[in-house]
Amino acid sequence: MMVSRYDDARYLIVLQVDHSRVAGLLAAHWGNATFAEPRPYASVVLAAQEHDNGWWDWEVRPTVNEQGAPVDYLGSVWALGRVWLDFMRQGIERVIERDPYAGLLVLMHSVGLVTQGYGRFPSLSQSAVRNDELGREFVRDREALRLKLLDELRQSEQHREVCSDEHIWANFKLMEVFDRMAQFICNRYPFNSAARRWPPNVLDHAPVAPGKADEVLTLDVLDEKRAAVRPYPFDVDPLEISFPGRLIPLRPYPSQEEFLREYYKAERLTITYTLHAA
Repeated sequence: MMVSRYDDARYLIVLQVDHSRVAGLLAAHWGNATFAEPRPYASVVLAAQEHDNGWWDWEVRPTVNEQGAPVDYLGSVWALGRVWLDFMRQGIERVIERDPYAGLLVLMHSVGLVTQGYGRFPSLSQSAVRNDELGREFVRDREALRLKLLDELRQSEQHREVCSDEHIWANFKLMEVFDRMAQFICNRYPFNSAARRWPPNVLDHAPVAPGKADEVLTLDVLDEKRAAVRPYPFDVDPLEISFPGRLIPLRPYPSQEEFLREYYKAERLTITYTLHAA
């Protein structure tokens, strides 16, 4: 979950599963005269929408850290350890059951989190990289599943045309753009807050269309509710994005039970931002 200061007395919490829905909305509207629509459309949008669905297993009953503070998603790969790795595995499996192609992309996204995008994208956060045995175990078993899934998809008449290495890696890069843009949107309140430094407002490796070089997207925050995106990749202008948050007292929690009492009783709010063509 994304934890930030709402005011002097309260935390704002935005769940990872809600951030994931924002990524799905970005994917659903991606594509215009310049940027190609994702292919296969439904599978890529589903993957973006559900890329963090594993977090549900923890966010239904989240924990506090040793200081009694809610656990923020940044650094959670290490803070939660095997718990994080296990719920990400479970989330991958759930998506595979619904749509194997989407599941493949979610799997690659999850492995990419702990390997800086398979070592291809050093601009991704280093805070999640795990070179310890737990991380290596996660990568080994997910990579074995990735190869199995890829082989099965390439033998499928439905998916054969969208399973080339070039196409798969383009969709992987799209996933990273959707995820980082959704993080940028959901972990800042108000939109022009400078308190959060990750991810930056410059998103590299954004696929444009087959045969065209990747673009670098820039999000320039205009005020508390609006940001301009250049170049603009969406099919509507502006694109309105709403997501839920909850407010809890900003203080240390001496016990898990006391934190959960405030977490479940928390005041709910809906945050709405708009993205505009620059």
